[in-house]
Amino acid sequence: MADPVEDQINFIIDEIDASMAGKYPFKLRDILEHPLDYKERPTIITELERMKDDVSDYFNKRKDEVADQAKLYMEEAAKASKVAERVEEAIEASAKSEKKAVVKPLTFARNEDQDEILFIDRYDDATIAKAIDALVEHSLFVVDQSLEIDNFKVGRWVFPESGGKNRALFVSFPINPAGALEIAKDQMVLALDAVKSEVMTQLSIEGKPLPIAPRPARK
Repeated sequence: MADPVEDQINFIIDEIDASMAGKYPFKLRDILEHPLDYKERPTIITELERMKDDVSDYFNKRKDEVADQAKLYMEEAAKASKVAERVEEAIEASAKSEKKAVVKPLTFARNEDQDEILFIDRYDDATIAKAIDALVEHSLFVVDQSLEIDNFKVGRWVFPESGGKNRALFVSFPINPAGALEIAKDQMVLALDAVKSEVMTQLSIEGKPLPIAPRPARK
């Protein structure tokens, strides 16, 4: 089965290569997959720095293209945040009634792959309230792992049970398209920095001349 994340990365790399076609003696995919093939180019470091600029420009343009999607994200995130606030109130009330502690640790070590997670995207007074009461009743305590993204509340609660089972209640939260592109940009730039480091290290090991210094960074 194809990995959707890997497919997306390959799609982005192909798009970047298409946008830079003919500008460099190698493609982004080539330099990422076989960096040492280009280690003896005297201008490789300068070319990598320029490629980092072009990669950043590509993602900045993509962010402009998803402006409408970003607006929809803000609307959906606001709705999810309100649901999380209502769930939080219900959990705290139920925990108080059951005399169960609600804790907010910095970390909560567990095998998350074995958690039984209930995802919700709306608050139904009757159904959700009953589910919350049942979760709290059978838990040792409640772990509040909620977090804040873009000033919105992302609701996440875990209910550890005495038998070692963890059940959880998560409020579904949308993906910020602009934020996802920013993360992808950072990862791609870091990958090019890693290529630069690998090239310099290999040349040093071989005792060969290092490439010329790159031009000053863009302001």
